[in-house]
Amino acid sequence: MLGLKLPTSGTTRCPLPDHEDRTASFDIRRGGLRWICYGCNQRGGAIDLVKSCKGMTFLEAKRWLAAQSGLGFSLTERRRHRAIAKHCSRAVVPVAAPKEEEETPPDHTVYAALLKHAHLLPAGAEYLHGRGFQDSTIADFRISQMPSITVIRSLIAEFGFARVEAAGLLTKSSTPDRYWAILPEGALLLPYMEAGRIAYFQARILENGAKKDRWRNLNHRHRRLYNVDVLFNPQIRHVAICEGAMDVIAAAQLGRQAIGLIGVSMRLSPKEMIALRGKQVDLLLDWDDAGDRRAADLRKELARFGVAATRKSAPSSGAKDVNDYLREGNSRL
Repeated sequence: MLGLKLPTSGTTRCPLPDHEDRTASFDIRRGGLRWICYGCNQRGGAIDLVKSCKGMTFLEAKRWLAAQSGLGFSLTERRRHRAIAKHCSRAVVPVAAPKEEEETPPDHTVYAALLKHAHLLPAGAEYLHGRGFQDSTIADFRISQMPSITVIRSLIAEFGFARVEAAGLLTKSSTPDRYWAILPEGALLLPYMEAGRIAYFQARILENGAKKDRWRNLNHRHRRLYNVDVLFNPQIRHVAICEGAMDVIAAAQLGRQAIGLIGVSMRLSPKEMIALRGKQVDLLLDWDDAGDRRAADLRKELARFGVAATRKSAPSSGAKDVNDYLREGNSRL
């Protein structure tokens, strides 16, 4: 229906439009009913694939699939199709949609234990200072660096392999006897705080490399908004939406309260969009073609929930994102 050529199982290159997959990162599993991309950290079933490929909401993708498959027809239409199929001696076998898996809650205790052993090293501080961040800003967002595998061993000894694995801190191929951390040693460690507790981690590799290979996310855990507490603080009436954690941190230093999408294609949940009602919302996604397209779509999505958003124009200086604007020496945004 989407015009994609995918195997029934196994790995292939990611077909999602916002992921230039140079390796076979897209894994199809469970008889073709579930999929995951280890490159862009997206996953799901048929509805999620339609969502990501066509830029739809969950409900829109569900309706699109129903219409394409005939499941959206009225009872009379379905009976007519069944009669035609029977007349043609073709059995109509309804395929049950895969049941969506519910993610277990974040393991705040394991995440807090990891962060307790993580410290910001000189190389990490130098990198952050180079991006224009002050020490006070770095401390506010609790940025540190991923410790060595010995810390993972201590976490497994304290909490057990299954719990550490469920927290998303281990690679897919890890076993109780042989395991590896999903977040690379020495990478910047950014905790995602929700109501004062850590709900997620993202890591930024310091070594130069391909832009899409610099970030690492937790294994088999749903992506979350960065700095999401801003949404649910009734005292904050002016919120910016940025692309990525670094731009959120830069916005904070520039005097703006912001939330960050992990990847330009990430979508806000209905609950998150409703939380924006009554607030002044500015879209500070990257000032490039992809950012402009996503900003246009995001404005429409927010409008459905009664939220008016303004796409802020690119600075005359030529800065491509909020962090670039900070590094130019600006103090307010």
